[in-house]
Amino acid sequence: MRVKLSYTVDEEDVLTETAKIVNLASDDMQQAISLFNEIQGILRGENSDSDHVDVALGLEMIDEYRKALFNIDTRLSEVVDIIESFEEYSREKKRAATRPPETTPTKAESK
Repeated sequence: MRVKLSYTVDEEDVLTETAKIVNLASDDMQQAISLFNEIQGILRGENSDSDHVDVALGLEMIDEYRKALFNIDTRLSEVVDIIESFEEYSREKKRAATRPPETTPTKAESK
């Protein structure tokens, strides 16, 4: 089961924090790279003493590879959402800072 986590950081730390979140995928990335290389050898029969290709092992490794890629993609998708939301917030904050302040009409003006 997947659970959504939420926490707060200062504005100036948002992008640094997203970099940390990307780094959380490093183990999955290393596993994916390793599996990518190993799968090719398994399917070419390079990892056995005979000419026999271990198809079952190849399929099992492909499944692990897909799971690692899914975990990486999920983490990157979360980071994209955070960055896009932060960028929208930053743009809106700049727009608000450049808008002239709204004035409310006085009683004399509204009559």
